[in-house]
Amino acid sequence: MKYFGIVLLIFSLTFSSCSKDDDIVGPSPDGNVTIKSHDSSIEAPFGDLDYRVYYPEELTDETYVIHVSRGGNGIGDDRGALSEYVEAYVQEGYVVVQVDHRFAGSDIEQIAQFRGEEIQFIGQQVAQGNLDYGDFKGSIDGATQGYAGHSGGCMEGLMAAGTEMTHGNYHVPQIKAVYGMSPAGYNPDQFGITQNPLGYSQINETAVFVIIGEEEKDINGPGTFMAEDWRLQAFESMNTNGPRFQALVKGNNTDHMDIKGENTEIQEYNIDNSLAIFDMYLRGNDRSNDIGNLLLPASNEIELRKR
Repeated sequence: MKYFGIVLLIFSLTFSSCSKDDDIVGPSPDGNVTIKSHDSSIEAPFGDLDYRVYYPEELTDETYVIHVSRGGNGIGDDRGALSEYVEAYVQEGYVVVQVDHRFAGSDIEQIAQFRGEEIQFIGQQVAQGNLDYGDFKGSIDGATQGYAGHSGGCMEGLMAAGTEMTHGNYHVPQIKAVYGMSPAGYNPDQFGITQNPLGYSQINETAVFVIIGEEEKDINGPGTFMAEDWRLQAFESMNTNGPRFQALVKGNNTDHMDIKGENTEIQEYNIDNSLAIFDMYLRGNDRSNDIGNLLLPASNEIELRKR
């Protein structure tokens, strides 16, 4: 089994280093968008970082990058994760970037450190215009970016927003809006969220929306009890220097995997409301009445808080 894992890792890393352009889906229902993808690699201080960009083939105007991440410990196969979100964002005219996370073992604080380094680096490269977008015909405003992620990927986005960590600060000022699914709590602390001052309290102007399921709020991932309302601690500790939103999804089918997409109604809620926050804080469209209120699930209650 150990040998198989090593082979799988080598295969994943080898595959991710190639460069290509593919159709990943056909035209959208309105026939206006064809989603293309392009794989590439860029040299980082910690080694080569493989990434994929997804873009609308027909777009020739300026647009913005949204980073999409599932987090995890990293085995080089993160491109293609959260595909429903990727496709929705590209169909709305955004370019999506996904990195292949480096292997970080089972040390959760090390996972957080690696993810922080990666999002900070790739965000800087977008801002400096250093990424390879393949055959994309439009242009990128790198000074304004968005982020969407689940679980460890949510932690990644909150670090990019400015969360202070014991192992570093990975703030990406160009990331103006974060949509985070299933944020981690800080007491008990697994990720290295500085407690004095409290890490989440250091986020400033970045707009942040977090969503938590009632059946996952006390646990970490597969079911380890952490503390009552553990996942609600992130929002509670944030300041009001920027827009803050929290959606607590009540009822059945609200566990850790339901929040990112196994409950399709929650997934649809996430997609539409994340687009609303990106449209507002990236494109400058006034969607303040939409954020958190779109496509409310028929089978679950949404308790929405704003600060």
